[in-house]
Amino acid sequence: MKKVKILAMAILAISFGACSSDDDSSNNNMGSIAGRYNLTEFNTGAATDFNQDGTASTNQMDESSCYDARRIDFNSDNTFTYDMDYILIDTSTGVAVCADNTVSGTWTATNSVITATYEQENGTEVTLNFVRSNNGRTLTQTTTLTTYPDRNSEGVAYNRVGSVTTVFTKQ
Repeated sequence: MKKVKILAMAILAISFGACSSDDDSSNNNMGSIAGRYNLTEFNTGAATDFNQDGTASTNQMDESSCYDARRIDFNSDNTFTYDMDYILIDTSTGVAVCADNTVSGTWTATNSVITATYEQENGTEVTLNFVRSNNGRTLTQTTTLTTYPDRNSEGVAYNRVGSVTTVFTKQ
């Protein structure tokens, strides 16, 4: 009988030791997710020379300062604010200007993926997936079919269709 009690207590102890919280704010021991992440790369499927300096780049941050203030703040209460700075192109005139939009929503984390969800003004729900790497300091998001700014042979701005990979680094 004593062996049964010891076995039962051992199983119980192992069970409690194996439990973990479902609220994994550290995301696989990569450190806390909460914090500010600044955009450090805006990589496109094709190189552009948007700033018309004679050197094309796939990192659009080399082509325009319009992305310099893009950042995401993940809060410990599972909310976020995303300041999206970008290039807005008037497709009828080809005029390009820097623009910005700020959205807020909620986030969850599963393994190395952070899923952020927000609602647009028209009621459409948007979901963004960021993959954590570099001990949780780097977030990467890849969109395979989107648009990004380019210029045609006459230097007129237009929206090119292709893939974009954004990389954010925790501050």
